[in-house]
Amino acid sequence: MTPRQWAGLLLGRWPVRTPAGRQPLPAAAYVLKPLDTETVCALYDEARRLRLGLGGGGPWLRAHLDPDGVHYLLPNPASYYWPGTRISDAEIGWWQCTALLRMRDGEQVGGLVAVLPETFAALPSTLPRRRQLRLAHRARSTERDAYLWGRDHEAECTPEFCGYVPAATNSAPTTT
Repeated sequence: MTPRQWAGLLLGRWPVRTPAGRQPLPAAAYVLKPLDTETVCALYDEARRLRLGLGGGGPWLRAHLDPDGVHYLLPNPASYYWPGTRISDAEIGWWQCTALLRMRDGEQVGGLVAVLPETFAALPSTLPRRRQLRLAHRARSTERDAYLWGRDHEAECTPEFCGYVPAATNSAPTTT
């Protein structure tokens, strides 16, 4: 983490800041949610099904996430994906979320997924605020993402090792 991120963590500041001239996210967005693997996969599937632009992974992601792992999600939109921004005659009505994913080998990597605000709000949040802050800062500062992890894992990725059987059209993970 950068010195500024460390200072924000020590001062207890939520790391997601509203860009200049934009409306802040609602209070329900300033929370980090712990998720199980099935829920994470369902969120990626929903983003792909609704064609929100940030989602995917499909069978590859499901096969490579730690099935018993805890993953974390927080709304963290880039300024160009900030809710209310107009893209192709439509206004963004979803939240770009950063995911901190635990892979089969125990490594934590980053990912991005588009989540509808009502879907995010319906997810339970059971972590104390201080732990949420620490994990939110970690999620935002994680440089290694699921794509890089998948690229490095490709040589050992076999149906016997991780259970993933690539389809003829699958070439690389698309989780970010």
